[in-house]
Amino acid sequence: MTERYPYASARTECARRMLVDADACPVRREIARAAERHEIEALFFANSSQENAGTANPRTVQVADGPDAADFAIATQCRAGDIVVTDDIGLAALVAGKGARAISSRGRLFRAETLPLLLEERHRSRKARRAGCRTRGPRALSVPDRTRFTCALELLLRKADSLDRRTGSRGAEIP
Repeated sequence: MTERYPYASARTECARRMLVDADACPVRREIARAAERHEIEALFFANSSQENAGTANPRTVQVADGPDAADFAIATQCRAGDIVVTDDIGLAALVAGKGARAISSRGRLFRAETLPLLLEERHRSRKARRAGCRTRGPRALSVPDRTRFTCALELLLRKADSLDRRTGSRGAEIP
């Protein structure tokens, strides 16, 4: 199913969701399987040039073409208790401010206390690139990276499920 941004999800406002920065996301299948296992909605935000081939019936939110269009759409629709899958540190900082949890495709949980340092590193790298320095991109995703992501996402989802059972509400903010 594909929907166009900015239409919100048809599910209830209190339901926990996974919002995925699907532009160049290498772990779409793992996300779709986890969402199915935990019975939560997974929304894949991508511009029109991206496809979600190989995922089990994902919901795609199509955004305008542009380098940060998916990031802005996710930041706009994100709410407390959501889980955001992204490799973008800036987006992770934005959603953390709204009470959501962010995880990278390599299984790294972005924590509020480490985000300022990560943002500073990102700024320094961009500044160096603009000055003509060459920097390396991320290495290719390996099998251990994929496994680490799956385990970290599963742990985060179980923690959320446990919190939901304790509080009696679906979608409470994950500590």
